[in-house]
Amino acid sequence: MASATISLDAALKERLAVLARQTGRGVDDFVEALLRRIADADVRFDRGVPVFPRRPQAPTLSIEDVNRLSDGNPD
Repeated sequence: MASATISLDAALKERLAVLARQTGRGVDDFVEALLRRIADADVRFDRGVPVFPRRPQAPTLSIEDVNRLSDGNPD
């Protein structure tokens, strides 16, 4: 397998560390699993933005749901 070096800024490193802690994994394991999932995913790019296909049986969010969640209101 080829290897690569990815440089991250401090804010992204901290965010990845937080997410890794939430999953109970080490940062290196978490990032490796994340990158593998991205590499194995069926991803297309729409104007430079990655677009992932919906998962089977995944709910479709309404505009109201997105607005509510973006306002920090989970209920």
